[in-house]
Amino acid sequence: MITSLLSLAMLCTSAAKPLPKLTVKGMDLINSQGKKVILRGANLGNWHVIEFWMFGNAGDPGIPGDQFRLEELLTKRFGELAKDKLMDTYRESWIQERDFANLKKFNFNLVRLPMNYRLLEDDRQPFKLKPDAFKWIDRAIDLAEKHGMYILLDMHGAQGGQSVYDHTGRSDQNHLKDSPENQQRLASLWGKIAQRYRNRNAVMGYDTFNEPYGMPKPTQVDVFKQVYSEIRKYDPEKLVFAHGNYDDFDHYGEQKKQGWHNVGFQMHYYPGLFGGGSPTVKTHLNHLDSLKTVAAKVKKLNVPFIIGEMNVVFDGAGGADMMRKTFDTHASFGWMTTMWSYKVMSKDGGLGTGIWGAVTNANPMPKINFETDSLAAIEKYFKGFATQNLLINKPLQIALGTPNYQLKPFKIAPTRTVAPQGNLLSWNMTDVGGALKGGLSGNSNNFELFGGGKDIWAKRDEFRFLHQTLSGDGTIEVTVNSVELIDTYTKSGIMLRDGLSPEAKFLLVSIFPNGEINVAKREKAGEDVIGGETKSSTFPGITLKITRKNGTLKVETKRNGDFTTIATLNDFLPSVIEAGVVALSHSGHELAKIQYSNLKLSKDNN
Repeated sequence: MITSLLSLAMLCTSAAKPLPKLTVKGMDLINSQGKKVILRGANLGNWHVIEFWMFGNAGDPGIPGDQFRLEELLTKRFGELAKDKLMDTYRESWIQERDFANLKKFNFNLVRLPMNYRLLEDDRQPFKLKPDAFKWIDRAIDLAEKHGMYILLDMHGAQGGQSVYDHTGRSDQNHLKDSPENQQRLASLWGKIAQRYRNRNAVMGYDTFNEPYGMPKPTQVDVFKQVYSEIRKYDPEKLVFAHGNYDDFDHYGEQKKQGWHNVGFQMHYYPGLFGGGSPTVKTHLNHLDSLKTVAAKVKKLNVPFIIGEMNVVFDGAGGADMMRKTFDTHASFGWMTTMWSYKVMSKDGGLGTGIWGAVTNANPMPKINFETDSLAAIEKYFKGFATQNLLINKPLQIALGTPNYQLKPFKIAPTRTVAPQGNLLSWNMTDVGGALKGGLSGNSNNFELFGGGKDIWAKRDEFRFLHQTLSGDGTIEVTVNSVELIDTYTKSGIMLRDGLSPEAKFLLVSIFPNGEINVAKREKAGEDVIGGETKSSTFPGITLKITRKNGTLKVETKRNGDFTTIATLNDFLPSVIEAGVVALSHSGHELAKIQYSNLKLSKDNN
């Protein structure tokens, strides 16, 4: 009989006793009473591998692009010993015992620990462990065990990098695939990890490499074989996971034919965020239904399976109830699940209408500039994570932590294809590029703009444009209060445009449904759009402003407080342009509703 998802007390143990050993039997993990156990929980993201978007400050002044560059910068400024002390201060503060207590409030019994090989091994001395290599992994295991949770060790950042992304720890490389030495170092390191933790029951498995999307499928298999072989020299029993490609895991074949023992497979699913359609209730329900095919494949292989990362994020996509339904659907197939991520911060704090974490910051995040702030200021910033006020995602806690929780009925919004046909005095409306006819209701102080169109991107645009002609210098300003979630890339915002041609030059400051702000431009007609780094914000009341003056285009934003300049560009537009606000659904057959207020266009006649 399957142990109930919500009857997890049997897995808990006192701090003085090790957790009961889990053994692999076909697809299942079996506890000491011979019962099947379903593990579910969260990733301890941003602890051993830093991703700056999880602080809500990616792209801000003085924020490096990845952890490698952060440590490089700190070393250059303060020396290696001071850098190491700062990083230990950060790791001491980001995850503490209170965080494991919070995890238990969600009825989690598993944590996935994303690791960075650089914590264990120095590139200057390959194949050799650092003196304190296992300090932070030991701490994670001890705290997990103390609070009755198993732990999956995940090599999030492998030697050379398994993709080009920052979540490997360094974003400008992809050399695990083409470096035999990096592959040998990864395998050797896993052997040392297995040798240390083979007798720790709390360590339920080894996750050999995270999201190997930069490696061809045959190379993924070859690297996994090397790692598996080295692990089995020291640990003959623990579960070892092979991570699938972004589309499937078929290339690994059957474990018996490969001569493997206790091997499981892993996938990450983010429907509506990275493929699979728009982030809507319908998209998620369709995705969950499609998993029946995957479940049949896993059942035939008769191996353990984990969804190592997933998240619904948006309230409009089902929010906490859809998260509960996703966990339960996975469990009904006998799968394990760990959401991404336990804790994610945002610039302004609070839950908003879309949140990645089970826990977030209650108050706005303090600002930091690693390029200019003092060592003392950086140390204070890092220490602040230990005492900052945390806000638990209460709807998610209730949905996941309540026995026999009753899901609310999911509402699938009807597709909007028509809209009110109001107008604003002295403003014109154009559906650029043949976009589906949009609409408008309200007045300049408070109005809704409805727009369709496939995108404002690449070489050609489709969107609704509410605009006036601007000759010479001037300023346009508007406040965005909400962006209807039709697609991840549904857009609102203000634009300066060289006419109404779909291929025209433009400058756009857009806001997506999750509150992220982006500056994009097309400097020559018919050329590809260039986008900048995104900035995080929270609805309602995000004010955007573009000032055109003396050959310069200045972009500013605010939400409470004063305006902050986020971009300054040389003016590449002609003297006479169209200035206004946009509505883009990112769909050729559906309209999105954008709520605006306080639209102002000031024309400089000097």
